[in-house]
Amino acid sequence: MTLLCLLGGCSWAAGTEVTMGREAMLCQVCSRCGACRYLPLAP
Repeated sequence: MTLLCLLGGCSWAAGTEVTMGREAMLCQVCSRCGACRYLPLAP
C-alpha cells in the first residue's frame, strides 16, 4: 500500500468473479498500489 492509498484510501477497480473453495468472491485490485481485496458476492 502506498502512502497515497494509506491517507486517501484505495481506488478499487471493477472486480472479477473468482471461486475460493465453495465461495464465489469478487476480487478487486487498487489501481494505485496494486493491493487486492476479496468481497463475498451477494447470494
